[in-house]
Amino acid sequence: MTNHNRDIGSEDYKIMDLVKELKEDKFLIPTFQREFVWQQNNISKLWDSIFKFYPIGSILYWETDSYLHTHRKLGGFEFPHDEDSVRKFKEWKYILDGQQRATSLLITLLGGRGKVENDQEFDFTIYFDAVKGEFFFANELEKRKKNYINEKFLIRLRDVPNWSFLYYGEIAAENGFTSEIESNLNQIDRIFSDYKIPVVRIKGVEVNEVCEIFERINQEGKRLDPVDIIVARTYQTENPEKNYSGFYLREYLKSFKEKLVQQGNRYQDLDDLTVIQMIALCRRKEDEETRSRYGITPASLQNLTAEDFEQHWVTSEKTILNTIKFLSDMKVHGPNLLPFTYIMLPLCYYLHKNSHPNKDVMRQWFWRTVFGLDEFRSSTAVYEYCEQFFRPLEEGKPYQIEPLRISIDKLIRTSYNYRNSLSRAVLAFLAYQNPLDFSDPHAVVLDNVYLLLSQAPNLHHIFPSSFLSNHLQGSDLSINSLMNICFLRAETNIKISDTDPLNYLKHYADSINGFEKILDSHLIPAKYLHYTTFSNEIYQSFLQERANFITEKLKDELQDVDVTIVK
Repeated sequence: MTNHNRDIGSEDYKIMDLVKELKEDKFLIPTFQREFVWQQNNISKLWDSIFKFYPIGSILYWETDSYLHTHRKLGGFEFPHDEDSVRKFKEWKYILDGQQRATSLLITLLGGRGKVENDQEFDFTIYFDAVKGEFFFANELEKRKKNYINEKFLIRLRDVPNWSFLYYGEIAAENGFTSEIESNLNQIDRIFSDYKIPVVRIKGVEVNEVCEIFERINQEGKRLDPVDIIVARTYQTENPEKNYSGFYLREYLKSFKEKLVQQGNRYQDLDDLTVIQMIALCRRKEDEETRSRYGITPASLQNLTAEDFEQHWVTSEKTILNTIKFLSDMKVHGPNLLPFTYIMLPLCYYLHKNSHPNKDVMRQWFWRTVFGLDEFRSSTAVYEYCEQFFRPLEEGKPYQIEPLRISIDKLIRTSYNYRNSLSRAVLAFLAYQNPLDFSDPHAVVLDNVYLLLSQAPNLHHIFPSSFLSNHLQGSDLSINSLMNICFLRAETNIKISDTDPLNYLKHYADSINGFEKILDSHLIPAKYLHYTTFSNEIYQSFLQERANFITEKLKDELQDVDVTIVK
């Protein structure tokens, strides 16, 4: 819903007025903005544009009553504020766009030293060469002095706003003074009196809109995540007097991911926003009286405080790890393999501080939901599952999982695509069967293949794609049908290559005892071991039979669900 109370306005700032506002903390630069990275040539071009009265673009800031952690030092310039004093403001102005330009003006006029190429210390103080009409930095000053008859024409830019009325008379009397130097000096003086920088204000805008605005106007294309703002807003400085070490959410998130890395857990790729949403749901469950305060939307997440994270991190982290373990036990190894990430959230809610969760119901709810292909992307759907299904379940009340209607034709017609939720649901269910390798039933399949799946999964076409390309004539059957996909080790996949499936299946059946059990672990009908000649009809029959096999297996898994299978 559009916020009709938002306010947008603009005003023009003189250069020194803008620098003064920055220096005095009237404008702040939040830490989700990157460090100062402009090189010397960027800054020189900026000043050259100003000197020629070219537009340099506007500065955009967000005015809000939400405090965010801000940079204390940029480009070697140390801002005068301390955290406690800035927190006492009633409103804050955060620069969203134009930080590099604003910082460049600040450090060149007020002085700043920072690292540049080769990690060298650099003085950003800028000078103006009135003879050539160009800008240069302090590192060139001595060299230019040696090459000039009169060093008076090398002007430190920060001195220009303080020129007195007597200055022009004094410099005009200097040896080597020309009309061109006079023109350049007049122009450099004029930029401080007449050059204006447009500054745009937005107010009454929610966090999610700020993120979108930032992404749209940011010239480097950086995407601002709500996490960046949450991290900045909950930052707490250390207080040695109170024996308080401070709080920085980014470190907590990093530590959590490191635990997953050490465990070799693929959920190390879980995005930070989902982790924070899971913590918010843990708080929502704990705090019944004010549960509406906690939610998973960007606006609701702004209610989380540093205290919420600090005091509840240990118990919430335990719940998140238990949620991950539950999914991993179901062979859903990693967020990239979830049909949709939001499905983790109700499971986390149910497991939080629950000593006796009903995992059978959890599994049934999971499979029914992922195959139901419901629109499971809204916060409302998440809250309803949490509080109208899982909360009563935990309290021992009767439960009812929604009915499931699944189409055989849709399973056949759907081509594998890693972005497709049905593809992921089917692959997750196939992995749940703990499939065995065709050539070696004792070899590990899922660890070597499934765990490494990403946007380019190493999957096997049961009827090889090259084989089908050569043999499917005049058929609209999909080579990449979900029903033609299974998990195999890369080694076995390569051996099979584009071999006729009726031949290689028979070969494995003749050489491996109990091969039908291996096929069963892939939900592949064993009847195709007995065919000898390929035809379009056989491939069509195979897709149909496998879809039936999978849906019947799914129906067996969903004992408490009314499942309707349609053709």
